[in-house]
Amino acid sequence: MNNIKLAIIVGTLLTGCISKNNTSNLNLFIEKDKNVFGKQTRIKPVLFVADGLNKDGGLVKNYERGLNYAINYFGNYGPYYVYLLGPGNKQNILDIYTKRAKTRVNPNSSNPEKKQVEEFLNRSNVISEIEAVSEGRAEGGLTWSEPPIRVYEDVTTNATERENNPIENTWGALHEYHHVFQIAHCDSYQERTSDRNLNSWMTEGGATYSSAKFMENLNLVDFKKYMLELRVTGGNISQQGINDFFLSKTKWQLNNETYWEKGNYAQVYYMLGAWATAYLIHVKGVAEVTVLKNWYFDIPRLGKSAAFEKHMGLSLNEFYGKFDSFIRQPDEEVMKIF
Repeated sequence: MNNIKLAIIVGTLLTGCISKNNTSNLNLFIEKDKNVFGKQTRIKPVLFVADGLNKDGGLVKNYERGLNYAINYFGNYGPYYVYLLGPGNKQNILDIYTKRAKTRVNPNSSNPEKKQVEEFLNRSNVISEIEAVSEGRAEGGLTWSEPPIRVYEDVTTNATERENNPIENTWGALHEYHHVFQIAHCDSYQERTSDRNLNSWMTEGGATYSSAKFMENLNLVDFKKYMLELRVTGGNISQQGINDFFLSKTKWQLNNETYWEKGNYAQVYYMLGAWATAYLIHVKGVAEVTVLKNWYFDIPRLGKSAAFEKHMGLSLNEFYGKFDSFIRQPDEEVMKIF
């Protein structure tokens, strides 16, 4: 697929026309195909950029560098809206959030559009998010709406940090778009333990691995060095690496979904998840495109357990045991797989 040129909406140019057209196109797409979530779309990604950002074009350019690469690899899923926000013009931010609400409007709802927009803007999490923007706090990440209108959103409440760090900006775009692809091929409204949804190590570990590998393909990072850093220093994810995590003698299971609440999610889901992805590719010899992309296509039909065994050549339980033995080896041993 050729690079998809982003439709960029910069603060003062917000008119509502593009958002309204995108919503209309999505509704037509749903009418034609009820299984739209796992299908690619012709709708282009849209960037909303707050006033005061992207003055030299670098913020969007470096985000686009990652997003276009990811779309070329995974396909174009959406509609996908990216919000690069920051403190400044409060009315401008409110206008952007109003446009965001309109992308989620269900035209078949008994509630009129105006009421749906008001309900979205009055959600406690949305109010908190707007406050974070006003206060310059860096929060956000990927989110998506509930059926019947599915939109994906990458929200950055303080994009100044992204603007000042082109490498991390591109890296983040790659990471989040892998999630878009993953979510499009599972039932993300089920519990992560469900066979219809993905475990956190699959999503976060897969995206951590893929984004680092793609960054190397873009000549921006050293992939092998990064994988070693995840063990030694925590890389760009945490101050505690895998090795120190092991020294803490904390019991862990890759498929345990409680670390989001208990802590250590960075070490288990992101870092060990990335190494689990590497193990499948570099130890078990599964093709990279199969691990990062192709096996997901079978999850809606087979469930993740059967799809995993079909494509990886071993069951999830077998994999967990083998990976545990592998990852506890010294750095010099595990690094030999590359």
